[in-house]
Amino acid sequence: MLRKLPTKTLSADPQLAAVRAFFDEHGAALCNAAGLIDGEAGTARVLRLMSGLREASRLDRATRRRLVDLHRLLSLDPVIDAFEPDLSSWILLDPASPEVEELCLLTDRLYDLLLEIGELDDERDALALAMQAQDAA
Repeated sequence: MLRKLPTKTLSADPQLAAVRAFFDEHGAALCNAAGLIDGEAGTARVLRLMSGLREASRLDRATRRRLVDLHRLLSLDPVIDAFEPDLSSWILLDPASPEVEELCLLTDRLYDLLLEIGELDDERDALALAMQAQDAA
């Protein structure tokens, strides 16, 4: 059984809060999906990511990269830098199966999370520029 991620923390990072909430809701499904594609290595990848989120005080660049890499794995994108999953298990995936449908929905939700993180970056940058302009005036 997976431990719950803290969703009510003192972290001032809205991106970290969004990612923790996502993994709190979808963590088990992400473990199963990554395991379906890449076996124990895929499951371990998600568990390491969740462990890092538990200890994080902000969403750093390395964690963002791991989120993108997870999305690429779930998207069945085999070109992930030094990461090369065992593609033999992909042959066993039936495109019409409920597992693949759930995998696709989960991948779309993860993509939406990545977009949300990007939008929060844009909002923070706009706020920082506004504060700089105010300080200059």
